[in-house]
Amino acid sequence: MQQFQNALSELKDQNRYRSLNLPDGIDLTSNDYMGMAVHPHLRTAAIEALEDGLDIGAAGSRLLRGHTPSHAELESYAATYFKAGGALYFASGFQANYALLTTLPDRRDVILYDGLVHASVRDGLIATQAKNYKFAHNDMDALEALLKRHRESAGTIWIAVESVYSMDGDIAPLSDLHALAVRYDAMLIVDEAHATGIYGTDGKGLCWDIIDAHGYDHLVTLHTCGKAIGVAGGLVCASSAVIDYMVNKARPFIFSTAPMPLQALLVQKSLEILASEDGAQRRERLFKICALGQELFGGAGTQVIPIILGEDEKAVRVATAMQEAGYDIRAIRPPTVPQGQARLRLSLSSELEPAVLQGFSDALQPYMEG
Repeated sequence: MQQFQNALSELKDQNRYRSLNLPDGIDLTSNDYMGMAVHPHLRTAAIEALEDGLDIGAAGSRLLRGHTPSHAELESYAATYFKAGGALYFASGFQANYALLTTLPDRRDVILYDGLVHASVRDGLIATQAKNYKFAHNDMDALEALLKRHRESAGTIWIAVESVYSMDGDIAPLSDLHALAVRYDAMLIVDEAHATGIYGTDGKGLCWDIIDAHGYDHLVTLHTCGKAIGVAGGLVCASSAVIDYMVNKARPFIFSTAPMPLQALLVQKSLEILASEDGAQRRERLFKICALGQELFGGAGTQVIPIILGEDEKAVRVATAMQEAGYDIRAIRPPTVPQGQARLRLSLSSELEPAVLQGFSDALQPYMEG
């Protein structure tokens, strides 16, 4: 075990050691962008469902006895909600991304992926049989050059991106991406993890305008359920053929115990709330706090604001100072972000009061000047 101790000591020396810390202070770090994780209606729905006899666990994989009415009803609702041919519910967004990248592309295919795409996609790329190539973040010229290079030799070309990037909070040029996918007969996979519940009609995601106009032609979307939706899991939305293929071929789906039926029920309830007037009001509050956040700290105007500090040691030191001042914000360091770009990741919520955000800005200012 000495090798592990040595590795941990090295991480500590580099200011990259991580530990589990219970939430404490004002939430400026979670992905509960819409306050749904503590929504009283979801709490009531959970209590009522359990009192009515809903099973705690699924007790098996979905293809065995783990497929319950809660799962079926959520997938039917999600397919209609996101205007898809079908939807498939996974235990996490990570598992869903991994399943997509290890199931849909085969050895004849090529995957082109954005340089800042999520770790779940990157782990899928390690395990896939397809060849894969990185293009510079949001660089459509670089992507098109790769499409031209591989179009004749590849089977299907897959393009993997996020709609809102989790560490920088910037937005992908989705219309341009979809246009390129159509032009070169490629398939675009869009991780909507940080957009679902917030952007698009009723929070249906930043791909909504594309879907409304073109359906899921050349498109697969992933909607993580543990962020703005406030529960857990991930929904893959696509044509019915893609979903049916995933059911038959996706090993992370086939060989995993199904998510708790209660999770599926609560995801559906949350989507219903997000599509209601309550959801619209929460989005309005969030957009106002995002505008203030951009005014105070810069960024792309979304709910994710990077406060770049550079060196790992400084990020840890400033995060600790902010935590001691009562603000729960964490240091983000390599390999999560590139070398020299250690930061605080400021995460905004519809439930965050403007005065609190201003107070955080005031508390942070001396450290930004030093």
